[in-house]
Amino acid sequence: MKMTDSSTDPYRAIPALYDLEHDQFDDDIACLMNFVISTGDPVLELGAGTGRLVVPIAEAGYRVTGIDTSSSMLATARERVDAAGVSDLVTLQELGMEEASAASGGPFGVVIASLNSLLHLESASAQRVALKQAFAALDPRGQLLIDVMNPTPATLTALEHQFMLEGTWSQDDGSIVQKFSSRRVSAAEQLIETQLWYDITAPDGALRRIPTSFTMRYLHRSELELMLEIAGFASWEFYGSYELDPYDDQSDRLIVAAEAS
Repeated sequence: MKMTDSSTDPYRAIPALYDLEHDQFDDDIACLMNFVISTGDPVLELGAGTGRLVVPIAEAGYRVTGIDTSSSMLATARERVDAAGVSDLVTLQELGMEEASAASGGPFGVVIASLNSLLHLESASAQRVALKQAFAALDPRGQLLIDVMNPTPATLTALEHQFMLEGTWSQDDGSIVQKFSSRRVSAAEQLIETQLWYDITAPDGALRRIPTSFTMRYLHRSELELMLEIAGFASWEFYGSYELDPYDDQSDRLIVAAEAS
């Protein structure tokens, strides 16, 4: 078995493998697009990854800038943007969320941190900086959209496990990809430490394993509200689903729409 490591950028070796799981996920797109349509462009996405959200925003005719710290993920995003024929509306930059105000194309009508992106900042201080930077990047009439997991006790308990098979995919070349994970949750630090292993079995039986790891810091509603206030946001609304149901104890998601003024 051949091992491939990804020690600095956890996504360096896995953009194509990441897309096996996330490429077809579009549950949030209609919800986010409704906010974009009502508020207007340009749009900034924090943690744009492989362009899953950037492309449909541009296809709808809006100017959009996507930032990410992973050059590998951005390279895949550029391929996706070019294939969709929307490169004239899209700017992709290798920047961290804590550098959002330096993104090209602003000030922005909407800033989006989708699908747990904000949680990839591993400290409360880094998350606060990112929110302050998002505020600075917005037009005075702009809006910040954040979508993160709702860290209920049941959700956190389900996340913690020693070893689990999370998915199996067949590729066009006949190879089989299996994703395994191990997660540890620290309630005191609000951290989720994740280890992933992608096993790729070729048609001839040769096995290649690609390991990676990362840590996420989850947020509770009251903490996020305080961070938004510190960052300068004037008002906000919380929702519990992509259908914008009221947020409650059983909500799967913690979604906030925050007004700059």
